[in-house]
Amino acid sequence: MYLLQNKLTKQWKQYIYSLLIFSSIQLLDAILWYIKMEKNIINYIVTSILIPFILSLLLYYNLFKINKNINIYFVLIFIVSAIYIFYRFNGYSISLCSNKLSSPIWGSNEIKLWEILGYCFLLFLNNYSNIAFILSIIFILFIYLFLDGAYGSLWCAIANLSSLWYLYKLI
Repeated sequence: MYLLQNKLTKQWKQYIYSLLIFSSIQLLDAILWYIKMEKNIINYIVTSILIPFILSLLLYYNLFKINKNINIYFVLIFIVSAIYIFYRFNGYSISLCSNKLSSPIWGSNEIKLWEILGYCFLLFLNNYSNIAFILSIIFILFIYLFLDGAYGSLWCAIANLSSLWYLYKLI
């Protein structure tokens, strides 16, 4: 919120709003950790409704607000992607205990490499030099090569590093 109080260009404001949406996943993960990822109504609502909503909102914001892609192809890509996201994460989150990050596995089914890479490419469409995109690809490949998952922890790391980078660039 500190960053939004400065005089910013429209592009920087869009980056900050995108970061706010992006980093709100941390709150949802914190709720999952607080309830110890027990299979209950809170877990189900967070996993099946709130996480897909935030992921879809972020995709919507990037495609239609930042990039202004208002043509039928991008509308269809968004609709299909949003439906897939809600379908994909329907269920309960569980803890990944096979590595030190012990990240939540949304929908009890670890995200596939092609899913997260595809999401990142759509998310950063026309903006592949953005630091968050570069960090995303680096972290995704690191997690894929050296860990057994923990893509949920990736969100927290990227959100924190991106906010530090934005703070550094704007001060």
